[in-house]
Amino acid sequence: MFIRSENLFVRPAWPEDRVRLSGLDVPARHDPLKFEGQGLVVTFPGGQGPEGQDLAGARLIGTAVFRVMRRKWQPVLWLAPAWRNVGLFDEAEDSLAQLARQLPPPSGEAGLEELAAIAA
Repeated sequence: MFIRSENLFVRPAWPEDRVRLSGLDVPARHDPLKFEGQGLVVTFPGGQGPEGQDLAGARLIGTAVFRVMRRKWQPVLWLAPAWRNVGLFDEAEDSLAQLARQLPPPSGEAGLEELAAIAA
């Protein structure tokens, strides 16, 4: 699953992201690599950073995953502290909510397996 919004790009988490995730001090419960192919990373594809500095290349700024709650996909989002309160949380949350509405409904315990198949 890939999501492009005005300022962000959300994509599947890859093992190659481990070093950058460690640099963000991602809490264990938000580590996208422990969700067996279902975790996502939130990137900021260039432009200016939270303090107005110029950025070249995509910056990994957060993580996301979909969990089944009340038989619906519920996005769970985490942004690194430096990227909070700069107007990106709402944008990321809206993008994930839009994607959640487009996913097929999860069916019982198989919901996460369905999501992994869609993401592949």
